[in-house]
Amino acid sequence: MSNQVDFRFQFSTDSPYILLVKYLSPKNKALSFPRQNMIIWAIAAFWYPIACKWLGGFSESDLKSKARTAIYQLQQQIIYLAHTFNLEQELGQIGIVAPTTLNNNHIDGINPSLTVPLATTSELHHSQNDDRLLDNAFN
Repeated sequence: MSNQVDFRFQFSTDSPYILLVKYLSPKNKALSFPRQNMIIWAIAAFWYPIACKWLGGFSESDLKSKARTAIYQLQQQIIYLAHTFNLEQELGQIGIVAPTTLNNNHIDGINPSLTVPLATTSELHHSQNDDRLLDNAFN
């Protein structure tokens, strides 16, 4: 008996999301991150605290902590998108900021050095460390 849970998604061929399914396909060997991580990061960053609330059994304090973590993860995804498409200046106009340093100090699934924004996205370092924004947010 397996300790894994299957999660499958199917789209019709005329779905506007078929391109996304093709991109996330195991056949695509050029993904920036492991495929499973990309999928769970996108889902968990928004839906995990809501699922915990629905399930019950969590204190109000725990739920708020999970929501804060999700907000942080969503912010990291926004910053990653902005960096990927050179939209950092647009983020600065709406007040979203990015950290100036990226490192690997992790506590309870959050990198504490990234929990408080330190600089505007235009100051993001353009190196391979930038790809760790999402990785750090979820590990």
